[in-house]
Amino acid sequence: MKMERTYHKIGIAGFGVRGQQLASAIIHQLPEFGKVVACAEIRKNPVFSDDISTRCPDLRVYDDYKKFLKDREIDTVLVTTYETTHRQITEDAIRAGKAVLCDKPVVPSLEEAEELYRFVTSRPCFFQVGLNLPSFPVPLKLKELLDAGKIGRVIAARGTCDVGAGFGRDIILNKFGGKRGHFITAKLTHDTDLMQHLLGTYAEEVWGKTANFLWRRNGEKPDTDDTGVMAGVMCSGVLFSEWLTSCGAKYERSFHFFGTKGELSANLHSETVTFLSSTGEQETIPAPNRHGGSHFGADKAMLTDFLDYADSGVKQARWPGRILSSVMVAMAALEGKTVKTGEWYRRITGEK
Repeated sequence: MKMERTYHKIGIAGFGVRGQQLASAIIHQLPEFGKVVACAEIRKNPVFSDDISTRCPDLRVYDDYKKFLKDREIDTVLVTTYETTHRQITEDAIRAGKAVLCDKPVVPSLEEAEELYRFVTSRPCFFQVGLNLPSFPVPLKLKELLDAGKIGRVIAARGTCDVGAGFGRDIILNKFGGKRGHFITAKLTHDTDLMQHLLGTYAEEVWGKTANFLWRRNGEKPDTDDTGVMAGVMCSGVLFSEWLTSCGAKYERSFHFFGTKGELSANLHSETVTFLSSTGEQETIPAPNRHGGSHFGADKAMLTDFLDYADSGVKQARWPGRILSSVMVAMAALEGKTVKTGEWYRRITGEK
């Protein structure tokens, strides 16, 4: 099918740090794909970056997203509000005929995940969850190597996300201090989605535990936990573990895969993957950042891919199962008990 290119008129719902970061990526890296023409922002007198002020002088600012969705010039909407509003804004934008990229975590609960999945799969629409971690250079290389059977049959996987004490303290005491979401789901949605994506499967059974150790306001109970650990088994039989802490010394994400022919390991913020064969031979495999820009070039790659999809003519929600799988592992950890995530996932998707 030949793709009909469109110069997109993009609106961003929620024009805080993330919204303006994506706007800057469009301005600097994707000017041939489209431009940001409007935003919806509930804050009074929002402050825009120099990029926005200079490159988007005619930006229309709406204080009500419903008025924003009536703007006929907008054909594409990026949803970067807090997750408690994601489902409603997404559904209303799709009803208004917009293509929608919704930031992660896509929803705040399993109930809303099911509702949104059923909505986007019941009608023709352009919809995608805004998960950029699979577009980082290292995960792209890991996916290539795993799919090619570099380490044979994968038998176990582990992931770690240490956001560092400086970042954790600031984010938890400010962003999550307003009770607008949960730190565990906000961060680990990325990592648990990526692990399932790299393995080409979904979590069958999950056990998890979360706790707050450091970050709380004086004299108050913590609004969100700062550390979590989870473990389980994938539908494919791969055993896995994933943990998060905000009490460490640096910001680092690492993955380690064990197979019948060796191991693959990598820091996702680097530009290499290490292969160690079962006979002890070691190989350093390059994974260079070829895009530049925010999130190791992943924002450009994600936006390019999404806008190409919106131009494809195939009006069908993209990877709708990730609405469910991207949130279910992190949310299962909050239960503090074993959760049969695979049964829930199959009941909704109908997969065997």
